[in-house]
Amino acid sequence: MPATSNYGALNPLALPKIYVTELARKASGDDNFEARSWRSEPVQGGFGSAVGGTALFRLRVWSADDHCCSLVLKVLYPRPDETQDAPYYWKREFELYRSGILADIPRNAFVPPRLFAVEDRADACWIWMEDINDTKSAWTLDDFADVAERLGRFNGAWLGQTPPPAAPWLSRSWHAAIVPALSDCFRQLDDLLQHPVARVTLPLEAKCEIEAIWRDRAIFVKALFRLPQTFCHYDAFRRNILYRGDDAVLLDWALTGLGAIGEDLVSLVAVSLYYDGYTRAYAEALDELAFASYISGLRETGWRGDEELARIGYTCGMTLRGLAGVKQDIELLTNDAAENQLRQLHQENDPKQIARDYADVRRFRLLKMAREARSLLGV
Repeated sequence: MPATSNYGALNPLALPKIYVTELARKASGDDNFEARSWRSEPVQGGFGSAVGGTALFRLRVWSADDHCCSLVLKVLYPRPDETQDAPYYWKREFELYRSGILADIPRNAFVPPRLFAVEDRADACWIWMEDINDTKSAWTLDDFADVAERLGRFNGAWLGQTPPPAAPWLSRSWHAAIVPALSDCFRQLDDLLQHPVARVTLPLEAKCEIEAIWRDRAIFVKALFRLPQTFCHYDAFRRNILYRGDDAVLLDWALTGLGAIGEDLVSLVAVSLYYDGYTRAYAEALDELAFASYISGLRETGWRGDEELARIGYTCGMTLRGLAGVKQDIELLTNDAAENQLRQLHQENDPKQIARDYADVRRFRLLKMAREARSLLGV
């Protein structure tokens, strides 16, 4: 399945005027809006689009009296033979939006984007949603604390008397579900490390420990299933959270499903270490502040359980995410087609320096977290 960028552009001329007018009226809040002209432009996604099956477009519409509004179209393309419980099930976000499940999210946690149309078409699913002008620029540690606390409120809403949703298309322990696909990478690890950049990104002095974590992966997987289960987003990090006034709008629900307490915090910390630069001191501060804020959010919902349970879920999920990072990083860093994107993302021209930065992240989010998870589990 090709990546997002290969799906081409939306043809705005193929959209009927009455159709665009109806969308523009919803987006603008003006029932008298009459579409005169419109154009579309692709919206760049992140590395997650590499799994294929998603395209994003912004549609700008002008009225007869020169008012303009914009909205975003997310197109989900089917991936053949993919089951509903697959980690990246192509239709999950579409099913979630039309299910009504998101109406139960506490507003002091997150809000979903405003939807204008959700359409099941012959060759794809279309989701028309608001074009959000994010009111917050670069995040501080206080902003990470705010989001972590919101995640606690979000997860906590389904840890009390309200059971989490149980639709068949929801994911189940997403971090556990991604593990089987890593087998080929670890089986071929010695061959993959023949590439000079791959040897840099995987800390060779820790190779034996990383392979031991992989061999013991079932320990971390089983631990997640034994913990209290809740409703999780699984991809709540900076790019997927936009602020609209006091509301934090949570986007991209493609991974959502059931998971262990603490698991939903993994993405916020793990992915942020890549996007916001890395130092050990920063990682330690982010980890400590985010987890404390998450527990605070859980407590606000009335959850009175042992916070060690959440720490187990967080560290086990982080460990499995870290194993997946071995495969992801090696593939990215040894893929010539991704080189320019990596250089722009990290503002660094030397692939080996990017690899060294990734290795530093791996020492924290895989090695350190695996050691802590083992200690908490007594193994």
